Amino acid sequence: MEEVEEMVVASQPLSTMDKKIKEKFAEDIANQGKLMDEVGKLLITVELAIPGVYATVLKLVSGDNAMVEGGLAVGLTFAFWFGALLLTFLAIFPEKYEVDSSRLDTIEAFYHENARRKAKMLMVSVFLFFMGIICSVYAL
Repeated sequence: MEEVEEMVVASQPLSTMDKKIKEKFAEDIANQGKLMDEVGKLLITVELAIPGVYATVLKLVSGDNAMVEGGLAVGLTFAFWFGALLLTFLAIFPEKYEVDSSRLDTIEAFYHENARRKAKMLMVSVFLFFMGIICSVYAL
C-alpha cells in the first residue's frame, strides 16, 4: 500500500478588501443585463427621433405637393430603422430562463447568457440603424 504524504498548506482568511472586491465582481456580473437595458433605452430614443427628423426633412425638401424620389431607398431606410427598433425592443424585454437556483454555476450562466443575448441583439440593431442612415443619405 502506498503511503500518502501529508502536505501542510498555509492559508489565511480573506481580508476586508478582498471580500469587497469579490462582492463587487459578483455585482458587476449580475448588472451586465441591466447595463444592456440602459443602452437599449438610449437606442430606442435615438431610433425614434432620427426617423421623425428624417421624415420632417423629406417633407420640407419635397414641398407640399412634390413626390419624394428614390422610393426604394426611402423604403429601405425605414425598413432598416424599423428592424433596428424591433430588435432593440426585443433586447430589453425579459426572456424566460430555466435556472436551477440551487446551483451557482447555472445562476452565473444565466447572467452571462442574458447579457450576451442582449448585447448581440443591440449590436445587430446598431448595424441595421447604420444601414438605414446609409440608405437615407442615398435617398436624398
